[in-house]
Amino acid sequence: MKNSWPSATPQSAPMTTSADSEFDFVVIGSGFAGSLIACILQTQGRRVAIIDRASHPRFAIGESSTPAASLILTSLADQYELPWLKPFAKYGIWKSTYPNITTGRKRGFSYFYHEAGQTFQSKPGHSNELLAAASSTDEQSDTQWLRSDVDAFFFKKACESGVTPFENSEIDSLRRTPTNWSIRLNGRNTTSRSVPRKLSTGFLIDASGAGQVLARHFDIRDDVAQLQTNSRSIFAHVSGLPEWASLLEQNSPGSTTDHPFHCDHAAQHHVLEEGWLWSLRFDNGITSVGLVLDDRIARASNIEDFSKIISRYPSLRDAFSSTTIVAPRQAPVTTPRLQRLAGVIAGDDWAMLPHTAGFIDPLHSTGIAHSLSGVERLVDILLARQPKSKQCSPSVVTQLQNYGTSVRAELLLIDQLTAGCYDAIAQRSFRKFCAFTMCYFAAATTWERCRLEQKYDPREDSTAPPRKPFPALLCSDVTDFRTTVFSLRDRMLDTTDESFEKLCKETLAPFNHVGLFEPPIPNMYGGTAMPEHRTSDIEQSISK
Repeated sequence: MKNSWPSATPQSAPMTTSADSEFDFVVIGSGFAGSLIACILQTQGRRVAIIDRASHPRFAIGESSTPAASLILTSLADQYELPWLKPFAKYGIWKSTYPNITTGRKRGFSYFYHEAGQTFQSKPGHSNELLAAASSTDEQSDTQWLRSDVDAFFFKKACESGVTPFENSEIDSLRRTPTNWSIRLNGRNTTSRSVPRKLSTGFLIDASGAGQVLARHFDIRDDVAQLQTNSRSIFAHVSGLPEWASLLEQNSPGSTTDHPFHCDHAAQHHVLEEGWLWSLRFDNGITSVGLVLDDRIARASNIEDFSKIISRYPSLRDAFSSTTIVAPRQAPVTTPRLQRLAGVIAGDDWAMLPHTAGFIDPLHSTGIAHSLSGVERLVDILLARQPKSKQCSPSVVTQLQNYGTSVRAELLLIDQLTAGCYDAIAQRSFRKFCAFTMCYFAAATTWERCRLEQKYDPREDSTAPPRKPFPALLCSDVTDFRTTVFSLRDRMLDTTDESFEKLCKETLAPFNHVGLFEPPIPNMYGGTAMPEHRTSDIEQSISK
């Protein structure tokens, strides 16, 4: 790959400032999740500020959305009357409403199993391929998010709603007083004398992601030792990467005719001996690519370079031979271990969003949905907190504790769902990998259906009983499902490919609503798509 830099980047929106230094909520981090929760709280009558150490636009990853994210986005847009938000839920509406905000189609998940030194060719029965649909048409497709565009737009919307921004500002100190938090900003990047260097707030929301600002300031322990996944990544944005479907047709003519969707319109996974490679295509010709390496294998091989790893796989080597890096400017980003898990996630007057509380791995594209689910749950809790109150009521404190417990349980389940796939990769068994991946698809599709069945909106009838809580993400609150996942992973090593696949099919049966393990064409799942939202409904709500 060659290094280059795009000739133009999205322009940052002009920001206003305020001399007011007292806020009901201060959000740390202005990515899409931090900006969204700030915007919602501000539009609901709260005084909100956002602090960020940098400014927009900026390079970021975490770009692949899912049906869960689409459902939550739509719900948030409806509940808090944010018509600008809803188009981000579906590819077709996004493209027609925001043609200048870069996206890409994501019809589902595609997986291709490579063997070192061998050109990839489709095998009989698609035994080295797996495609699982998440949406049924391009119009209804999920999306890939070019985060530099999306984050900048969400931040702009937060500022337009009245949120006070403090860009290029770092927190120098945090001090809890009897009535609030006192925040001192690092003055070296304060750009206007009208901006106060000291802020006060009744509640802190940490949306800083891997920055984990509150964990550092509070000296919260990292429980990463409890996680089973141990991976790191090398990633970048490139141009010039040919479509994988075209390469498949060159090597195996006709091999894509029974794919349920275009395999490049997906979160594409290339499963390797060292881990896997993601490929996420945007409509502007840029592709997000990244190697995710299982440290149990990658460290032993002592190969640390992106190109050297790719060169072991002839088809990928040829595909990347003409690519150019467009972001970041210097070289691909190389990370340390990806996993993190905060020992405490929420307190009486502070809380972390899920991506700040912890992170596992990008394998199942859980990041955007998890962040949005955290925004949804935390907003419900915080709006019950009286704006002028200096302390949370006991019920709100309990809800914050439950929120922290739920986020932790979701992260621990995602860890197991991911670690089991890496176990299969380490055994060089794509059949076991496919079988265990069905745990994720069972969880995702079960959650989607549970969510769709929850139709009650408390605004419609004030005399109706309170709405039941939405199910925890990926059914992490379902004991039988958690037990099933842990049990299957424990038994993977001591079973044959065939017996493990059979075991997965049997034990996942109560959560299999979409014909997993029984596709009409082997490993080609077209019936796993989420039931469609009617596009006309979304269009009508935008036009109002």
